[in-house]
Amino acid sequence: MSKRTPTQKNTLFNYFKSPKSVDPKKDDKPTSTAKDKTPTTPKRAPTTSRLRDDNDQKKSKEKKRVTRKRPLKSKSNEDDDDNKNNKMDESDDEEEEIEVSKPKRRRIIIPDEDSEGYDATESEFSENVTESDAFTEETEEEETPKKKSRLSQPKSKSSTATATKTTTDDNFQLQKAPAKTGPASGGDTWPHLNYDFLQPDKIRDKERRLKTNPDYDYRTVYVPDKFLDNQTPAMRQWWILKSQYYDCVLFFKVGKFYELYHMDAVIGAKELGISYMRGEWAHSGFPEIAYGRFSCMLIEKGYKVARIEQTENPEMMAERCKTSKKVTKFDKVVRREICQVSTCGTRIATVQDPEIITPYSNYLLSIIEKIDTNTKLSTYGVCFIDTTIGEFHLGQFNDDRCNSRLLTLLSHYTPVHVVYERGNLSQDTMKILNTLLSTAIKEPLQKDVQFWSSTKTLKALNEGDYFKDDNTNEITWPNELKLYLSDDDSLNLTPANNKELAVKALGGCIYLLKSFVLDQQLLSQKHFQTYTPPDTSFIDENKSSVGIPPVSSMVLDAITIHNLRIFGNDASLLKTLDHCCTAFGKRLLKEWMCRPSCRKNIIMLRQEAVTELTYQPDIVQEVRKLLNNLPDLERLLSKIHTHGNASRMKNHPDGRAIMFEGQIYSKRKIVDFITALNGFEIVTKIIKKFHICESELLKKTTMIVPDGEFPDIQETLEHFKTAFDHEAAKKIGSIVPQKGVDAEFDKSIREFDIIKQESEDYLKKQMKHFDGKVTFVGSDKKRYQLEVPESKCHKATSKHELQGQRKGFKRYYTDETKEFLSRQIKAEEYRNNILKDLNRRVFSKFSENYDLWSIAVYKIAILDVLLSFCEYAKSVDTCIPEIIDNDTEICTIIKDGKHPCIQKDNFVSNDTSLAGDDTASLVILTGPNMGGKSTLMRQVGLLTVMAQMGCHIPASSCKLSITDRIFTRLGASDDLLTGRSTFLIELSETATILQHASKKSLVLLDELGRGTSTYDGTAIAAAVVNSLTKLKCRTLFSTHYHSLVEDYKKSHDVSLAYMACQVEADEDDEITEETVTFLYKFVPGACPKSYGFNAARLGGVPSVIIKRATEIAKKLEKEANQRNMFSALCRANSDVKSIISKLKNTVLV
Repeated sequence: MSKRTPTQKNTLFNYFKSPKSVDPKKDDKPTSTAKDKTPTTPKRAPTTSRLRDDNDQKKSKEKKRVTRKRPLKSKSNEDDDDNKNNKMDESDDEEEEIEVSKPKRRRIIIPDEDSEGYDATESEFSENVTESDAFTEETEEEETPKKKSRLSQPKSKSSTATATKTTTDDNFQLQKAPAKTGPASGGDTWPHLNYDFLQPDKIRDKERRLKTNPDYDYRTVYVPDKFLDNQTPAMRQWWILKSQYYDCVLFFKVGKFYELYHMDAVIGAKELGISYMRGEWAHSGFPEIAYGRFSCMLIEKGYKVARIEQTENPEMMAERCKTSKKVTKFDKVVRREICQVSTCGTRIATVQDPEIITPYSNYLLSIIEKIDTNTKLSTYGVCFIDTTIGEFHLGQFNDDRCNSRLLTLLSHYTPVHVVYERGNLSQDTMKILNTLLSTAIKEPLQKDVQFWSSTKTLKALNEGDYFKDDNTNEITWPNELKLYLSDDDSLNLTPANNKELAVKALGGCIYLLKSFVLDQQLLSQKHFQTYTPPDTSFIDENKSSVGIPPVSSMVLDAITIHNLRIFGNDASLLKTLDHCCTAFGKRLLKEWMCRPSCRKNIIMLRQEAVTELTYQPDIVQEVRKLLNNLPDLERLLSKIHTHGNASRMKNHPDGRAIMFEGQIYSKRKIVDFITALNGFEIVTKIIKKFHICESELLKKTTMIVPDGEFPDIQETLEHFKTAFDHEAAKKIGSIVPQKGVDAEFDKSIREFDIIKQESEDYLKKQMKHFDGKVTFVGSDKKRYQLEVPESKCHKATSKHELQGQRKGFKRYYTDETKEFLSRQIKAEEYRNNILKDLNRRVFSKFSENYDLWSIAVYKIAILDVLLSFCEYAKSVDTCIPEIIDNDTEICTIIKDGKHPCIQKDNFVSNDTSLAGDDTASLVILTGPNMGGKSTLMRQVGLLTVMAQMGCHIPASSCKLSITDRIFTRLGASDDLLTGRSTFLIELSETATILQHASKKSLVLLDELGRGTSTYDGTAIAAAVVNSLTKLKCRTLFSTHYHSLVEDYKKSHDVSLAYMACQVEADEDDEITEETVTFLYKFVPGACPKSYGFNAARLGGVPSVIIKRATEIAKKLEKEANQRNMFSALCRANSDVKSIISKLKNTVLV
């Protein structure tokens, strides 16, 4: 009797998991063997006596078609979601018959998302792969060694007979039983964990280099050819891509779903809560529409996510196979390509990705270092970019021994992803990266091969289409990038002098973007800026007593930003001043805060603008309400440029990708575009609110040229607002332009008009010929048939070809009507081809005015920051600082100043004077522990920053000369990662101050020398004070070394001040217990003691210990006084009598 087999559905599971019910190498007979019994694909052998059961079972299976269920979002909801299935396309289901029954699979349910079931129409789903091939592949690939040995043992006849008598219920139970290597066994025995080439001691990169090789590339993995040849076609694709992107989680597109396999599926289950599908190896997935959600979750957890799309459909694959000379089974699978690799530093705004919530930039940094053999100092080349905006920053600079400039760069533009040349960075630089950027992704790249040389970088830019004009096909280098090209090389393959490292850093960045398939959309924007360290203008010049080279902005290095708490979520200056309504306004505020202006005219223009805004509360509230409705226009411009880039559509895999939710994505693109247009329409309303203003900065910011600097966007904006029906475009996902918008579309419309006019004229002639009513009838390819009343048909000539008839009418074709039909069809094809690309062309035309839109966004960002300053000024009592900009008068005089980040009603205000009001430039500050010394120092620093930003400050008055840099040495802590002790950190920071401080600098030193012995600390503190008095820079120097106060109490170069307190003494058993009340007031003079025992009492130190410590302190103080008196007695010209009198009193005590 012939063998009968149940019909097997063409599903994803069966494609990747080939059946193992038959071993084709041994026998083709349908008899049951040991290999028939596998957990997931058990075989049932029919017999004559069971024929009826077989028929019943087959009918039952036809009723219960296996559907592709979406895996549950969490395992706990698995049972609840079993019935929420998506139907498959079953058009090809009956074409194949195999001997296994299909086990169920599960998928997550994505709430509130429209995702249809999997469309199993691909020819790769087991098509063109014989059963024997499929069985052989799966048997050799997926069976663990333990299972192979078990299956290789022959079974007795009785066991064979038992297997033959498997019932339908038993078969179902076997399907539902968990696989021995599946998640039910704990997930620690997945097959991929046992693959020999993935074992930690045997793993190699794609060049077969072991981990011990210095050139080992951890981003790739070697997969043996023999292993690949035993895979199914699509799984072979997956392993090839995985070998190239081993450090990425692959979102592998299969139909309408992204699939995760093996180690990626384990990550998906762990991090995303996606349930495993049934099977022996790890496998999970989710619908295409949920890509943005799940990719974002992994990226935020530090993973790299690679999106792989199908770039062929089955028809295209079949056509490719027809034209190929030699076709293997591995060719009979649709092509798939990497379309995007995303990390926290390379995220871009696409229609699939969710909107980036954080307004601040996450930078990708490429860095290269060169050490001078003589000076041992480093020169750095850097390139960093915010991929959501697409602006590259290039720079090359020399650094000092403390790497001050590098630290400043990392603080201002903190990267979350760093690439560098392997073996290039010095040990100190690596320590900095590992310390400051402990959570960032750090990738070493191979020299020249991955981290390109400067010549290779420029060659890649020349040969690519990055700077090619879409209309003229000419390469136009960005002006800012031309600064990095040598004038002597007409081919643009040689970097300019002192720019080689910067170009090389750009090469490392481009390589990474190219490997992530992001280069085209970012480089083609042509946005390049030169990064110059803020201290460049004076650090390399010889400081003189006559004058100091001017600087454009104040330098805030990494240490100062940390010590003053400029950034952060709690009690930081950014948090205090940030009342901005827009994301691009927030980014500009942070930029201003990183680089406060040193130009008096700029500061005063901002002050005047903020002052005027404070007197117009109604306008301010109206404008802020409009600003709150603005999207992130800066990122939207980059997004629209990507949508409209022609080269990307032609050359990028995304241009070839088969997207099953393409209609949704097309609608999203149009929504983005319309959102941008509506945003700029709001911008035009905002600037009209300031048609009458006095402030020069407000005029420049809000008035259209030539009265101001705001670009005239009204005409261009109106063009795009009326170019098409916005509501209709959002509904259908396609732009149908109005007349005059697109020349090619207008040409197609004119052709329709011509055909219509000619056909109407011809119809009139026919009506005259037949002497009656004649009309055109028909649809699709049968249009333009002449319908003639039957009573007039006798006038038809030989030119009229009868096509059909209906009651009372006959239909004819003529040569003319056939021509009309042909022209109509061609015109429609031409129009449809235009409409397919019309969205992109409209976006591209919009992006041609990028500079116009960008300037408008920048001006609105300035207005947003000024309004933020206005909001802060209204929230507290503030004043307008008086700015002084000359070398003769350098001072800081603040009356009733308050800490800007401490919003307390009982906060004590203070007057602070440095180099003013008969105060020396250096003030030694003493006072009790916890008396407010550090708070006062931070207060002075923050008020200085605010003043030079152009903001009003919380004080009754302020007179301030321009400060070129703020240095801080506050707090005490060691650095375990760099192996530096507390005292070494103190001295390193102090050395930076002494090396770089100028007459215009502000220095804040808190308790220098506390990290070592009293004598050494006092000596170092005294020497530093002496050096700073010679520099004449404004300095607040707090200390508990009271001997230092004694040394400088008569010096004209040093003033003394302390934080006032009230002391109450209680005597108990001849031991005085002092109770200190902090007044937090900055007053002239010196504090006699530090009252450390009061701090000990407040800290909860037992009273017994405090009393004992007090006794010891009195004894030590007495001995110190005696030594001082004896020393004074020995000096010449001393008042001997008074000293002897004091000495007697001391001895008596």
